[in-house]
Amino acid sequence: MVIYSSWVPDRGGYAYYQTNERLGLSDDLPIPKLPKGTAIGVASTSIGRPMPLGAKIVGYGPLARGSVTKLDRSGLSGVSTSVQSSALLAAVGAGAALLGFGLVRALRA
Repeated sequence: MVIYSSWVPDRGGYAYYQTNERLGLSDDLPIPKLPKGTAIGVASTSIGRPMPLGAKIVGYGPLARGSVTKLDRSGLSGVSTSVQSSALLAAVGAGAALLGFGLVRALRA
């Protein structure tokens, strides 16, 4: 059985998953494909192994065990999108309010 660790960004630490995969004692997993990095390397949140289908959660802990998976950003993307949308709406609203205020002052003068 193989253990995979997945970083839990909102709690910290790792979630441990287990699969029914069997590897020989001297068998190494294939080297993960790394995305294009910068001059100092690749971000640690961008590397890791894919989580196999059928992996079952078996616990949590502060340190990684077994193979580390890529950071799952699916739960994070909606937060940043809604924050960006809210910030954009606030900026547009503030700009419209200032424009309206300036227009009223110009018409009164």
